[in-house]
Formats: sequence, C-alpha cells, structure tokens
Amino acid sequence: MTILEFFRTTRANLWLLIIGIIVGAAAGFGYASLQPKVYAASSSGYVTVGESGTVDVLSGSSAAKERARSYAAIVSSEAVAQKIKQNTPELSLTTGQIRASLTATAGDNAALITVSAQASSPKNAQLLANSALQATADYIKEIEQNPGNAQALVNGDSNATATPSANSNTVRVIPLNNASVNPPLVSPNYQQNTLVGAVVGLVVVYAAIFLRRALDQRIRTRDDAIKATNSNILGVLPVSDDLAEENIVHASNDDHIAHESIRQLRTNLRFVNIDNPPSSFIVTSAVPGEGKSTVSLAVARSMASSGQPVILIDADLRRPTVAKKLHINAKIGLTQVLAGQVDIAEAVHQVEDSKLFVLPAGRIPPNPSELLGSDKMRQLIEELSKEFLVIVDAPPLLPVTDASLLSHAVDGVIMVGTVGKSHREQMTEAVAVLERVNSHLFGVVLNKAPRKGLGNSYYGFGYANSYVGYASYYGYSKDGKKKVSSGAHEA
Repeated sequence: MTILEFFRTTRANLWLLIIGIIVGAAAGFGYASLQPKVYAASSSGYVTVGESGTVDVLSGSSAAKERARSYAAIVSSEAVAQKIKQNTPELSLTTGQIRASLTATAGDNAALITVSAQASSPKNAQLLANSALQATADYIKEIEQNPGNAQALVNGDSNATATPSANSNTVRVIPLNNASVNPPLVSPNYQQNTLVGAVVGLVVVYAAIFLRRALDQRIRTRDDAIKATNSNILGVLPVSDDLAEENIVHASNDDHIAHESIRQLRTNLRFVNIDNPPSSFIVTSAVPGEGKSTVSLAVARSMASSGQPVILIDADLRRPTVAKKLHINAKIGLTQVLAGQVDIAEAVHQVEDSKLFVLPAGRIPPNPSELLGSDKMRQLIEELSKEFLVIVDAPPLLPVTDASLLSHAVDGVIMVGTVGKSHREQMTEAVAVLERVNSHLFGVVLNKAPRKGLGNSYYGFGYANSYVGYASYYGYSKDGKKKVSSGAHEA
C-alpha cells in the first residue's frame, strides 16, 4: 500500500476511526475507574551521628550518610511493620501488607532517609508514611544501643533486648518533613489509561480496515479494475439519479457531473482507434446486475445527441431489458429479423425525434447462442454499421457464451463493472474469456462510483475535486445541479 492509498483509506474511514478512538478512550477510562485507587505519601528524616545534630546533614558527614544508606532497608522490615501496627491500629493492616506498602531511599548527597507509603485512601497513606518514619527512628535507636542483637531486632525477635552499648555513638533519625495531608493519586492513571485505550481503539479499527481490504476481492479503486482486467478505464460513471433508467430515457439533464462523465466516455470511445474509429461494439459485464444495459443506453443516447446516428441492439436474448426501459413494443425484434420472419425496418424503433434507433430482442428463442453466433447476426451488424454506430447490449460473459460469440461480429468490447460490487476474480476471468476467442477489449467502464465526500476520495475518482471548480464556473453547484440565478429571467 502506498502512502497515498493510506491517506485515502484514512479519509474514507475517518468517522469509523474517530468512533474507534472514542470507544477505546472510554474503555480505557472505564478500566481505570474499576481499578482500586492507590495514594502515595512520603515523609523524610535525617540521620545524625554524635551530638552534632543538623551539622551532620549540612556538612554531609560520611558517617551519617553511611548510616542512612544502611538503615533505609530497615523501613520495610518485620520489626518496623510490627511497631507500626502497634502504634496505629486504625490502619487495620497486617504486617505483610504494611511491609508491601513501604519503600525507603537514602539521599546521595545528604544523610537523609525518605519513606514512601501507598494506601487506598489519602489519610491512610499519610498516616502510614509518618508512622513508618517514626517506627524506623525508634528501631534504629534500639539497634544502635544493642549492636549484638541488631539482626534479631530487625527480624522482629521478641526475645531480643536493647541494651545500651558503652562504646556506641549517639545515632538518631530526626523527622524532617511529614507526609502531605492530601497525597497524590498514583494509581490508576486515568490520563494514561484513556490515552492507551484511544490508541488501542485506533489500531484495532485500522487493523480491521486493512484486514477487510486484504480479504475484500471487490473492485474498490481504479487501480483494482486496471490490475484485474489489464486494460484501460474508458469512463467512470458516478452514482446519479440522472443515470437511472427512467431519467436516461427522458434525457434528464439536471446533473452536470453525471452527464460530463458520459461525455467523457463518449470522447474516449472515439479515440480508442484514431485511424479507424469503431463502428460497432458490444457492452457486456462479467456477471448480471452490473448495469451494462443502463450504460449501453446512456452511451447510445449521448452518441445520438452529438449528431451521430446510433442503433442500439438488445442482444440479451435470455433477459432482454432495453424495450422495457424505453417503453417500446418488444414483440417484434432481433430474433424475428435473424429468422427472416420480418424485415429489419419493421423491427427498428426510433426514440422520439432523436438519431437514436432501437432494435429490441423480440421473442425469446430456445437457442440464443446459435442465433447470436450465426453468420446472419454478423451480416446484420456489418450492414447496420454502414449507416449507424452499432451498440450491442450483450449478455454477461461468465454465465453464457453469447457475448464471446458476438465479440467476433463487432470491432470491440466494453466491459462494465460496478464499484464496490464487482469482484476482481470475476472480471479477470471475463477478460480471459475474451482473450481465448481473440476479442478486442476497448476498456472498462466503472459504474456507480461515489461522487463526493470521503468515499470518493477513497475510491480515487476525483469527482469532488475535479469538477467543482469548473462546474461552478459554468453555473452548476457542487452537486452538479444547475443553479437558478435571480436574474435568469432578466433582459
């Protein structure tokens, strides 16, 4: 995937991505809300050796700093935990819970001990931190007074006694900063969880989008159609009411963009062979329901409106639709002409006063393939092409062989595919069918392409950008509708 395709995909699925971010953020926030709250409080004290007091702290006494580093581990000992439990019964914690909630660090450049405590409430965190510092100071005093029982005291041995040593120095832990009354909440981190949830939601949506694209075999872009058919794109017809059957019949001209796309297709058809412009071609598709009959009628109507005599032949002898769309008599048509029952002039209908003529299918025969592949069909097209541009609405390529048989009687083939519906494998196989019979594929017409908004950008058809500028210049709105000027009836 190229960077351009990535941005197109992002724009096409922008709202889905936004929803994913919102849902992910909400999930992250909800998860954080369900987690137990943990508050952290800290208190500190300085260690002095001898009688110097604060002088040790300020001067950075090496003896005091050594003692601070040694005694930092005592904070989370069993002895300190038991002392805290005795002094603060309101905490309702076991000695194991107390030890797990306490940590201590010694300062690098000063004889300081900082005690950190975590609890489920601000009050308990403050109380635990202050109690831990005081209990630590008490036990350091006892240890210094009885070095022989130091390890027993640290382990909380009840039989150990603190007997003053004759040679011991005066070592004290003096509280410096008590824990804050309102300690901060350290867990859960609402901001972090919400951000992580939003990122996860975005990643999940992107993964789903790209997985869908990897598994989706439908034609989504111009490139998809080109790769599937190894052919050119002759035209891209947008979704439009003017391209609906009833509006094509009545030559509705309200949608400038839709009709410009038809004119562009008409121009491209004229230039498929500059030296020898085609005088006949069939319009088909890989499978039914791609809009081939609508496209053939739209092209025929457009060619006729430019002044060129056009005859549209409904050669879909299994499921004819042209006569129904044009509201003409379908009892007599192509099958009777090929059978020699009627003259061609009796079967052809002129559409209003235009240069568009129609030869309906007529009665549905039992042997459509034989009729369409006959020499009489080839001779009929050859004879009509001397006077008209012959456009043949043919059956789909994959279900039946009719279109491949007809392809030998015309100059080329136009294949119709529907954006978001046609499958790549089907179109590839349809092209292979034409190649096996040495037919000439003029190109592909993509039908029902999104014309504006994010979808248009994703599909890469450019209606929203390409036409807006000059459409406005020629008096059309962004949606292709004709503007009504307040001075339209003036002068």
